[in-house]
Amino acid sequence: MTRYVYISLSGDKKISLFTMNPATGKLSHNEDTNLDGGPVAMAVNPSKPALYAALESNEVVSLRIDAASGSLSNAGSVSLKECPAMISTDRSGNFLMCAYYGAGAVSVNQINEDGIAGDPQIQWEETTNRAHYIESDAANKFVLVPHVVPGNAIYRFELDESSGRLTLIEPHVTPPDGEGPRHFCFHPNQRFIYTANEDSSTVTAYEFNNSNCELTLLQNVSTLPPEGYTPGEETNSCAQIRITPNGKFLYAPNRGHNTAACFRVGDNGGLSTIGYTPIERHTRGTAIDPDGRYYYTTGTKSGRMASFTISQQTGALEPLENIDVGDTPMWIEIVDQE
Repeated sequence: MTRYVYISLSGDKKISLFTMNPATGKLSHNEDTNLDGGPVAMAVNPSKPALYAALESNEVVSLRIDAASGSLSNAGSVSLKECPAMISTDRSGNFLMCAYYGAGAVSVNQINEDGIAGDPQIQWEETTNRAHYIESDAANKFVLVPHVVPGNAIYRFELDESSGRLTLIEPHVTPPDGEGPRHFCFHPNQRFIYTANEDSSTVTAYEFNNSNCELTLLQNVSTLPPEGYTPGEETNSCAQIRITPNGKFLYAPNRGHNTAACFRVGDNGGLSTIGYTPIERHTRGTAIDPDGRYYYTTGTKSGRMASFTISQQTGALEPLENIDVGDTPMWIEIVDQE
């Protein structure tokens, strides 16, 4: 098994491919795939050897993954109304789903048997201001879409996995004023979800009812230290939240304070703060390897990737390496190939 790491670099208009050493977590650069439009968010197909990248040219490109080398080859693109803030596939890998920050909407496109996303678009559904993330649950039954302020909502949809169509579940979830959920992650046991709230610098834990998609608020905890944060060049905001595969530890990056807020996850889904680890400036993309041993962050304003070893006992982040990756790194995807 070989473990590959893909990093989208919107400023360089390319995706960089690295090989990860699973024993050490360290990366070796292999090659780059150049793209006409700057790549931002990416997603990997769970059932087909394909990676998808949203481009600033208002497209999503489908890229085949070579099983032997991890190399990417352009298999075609589909035009969109705007560049999505986030893309994902459903759990079957048959549909590409996009969330649109500017338009306040979501869309669905078919993915064919070869892993290529194409036309016609199955659905365009308007939601509210600033949709920022989209993901289906493990059962492929529901799709959740958080919106930052002023939308400040979590929209919920029922997914028809045969047609790909989304049916809105009303009413949407309304967090406390000013919270602005940006990203979320499911707990591996599917009993809880956690939102990283861009506008309030907090993480909210919800109990997730997987029979009707009901969310029950459990806890809201700050991502900043108790002594607070005095803004310098930028006000703090949160970015891509991640949880370890065993569900024990959770990490939410601060942009401004430039730290990863680290949390222990209790059996009841509650969070307790571990600490705050310095990371790269204005981190957007983050990833945890499939074994839950390493945490990776990229700084869009530093052009560097900082990686960390995750203490399996405490969840603390221990610095591993810091490398220059290029202009405006946006997203990280990790793929295992036999």
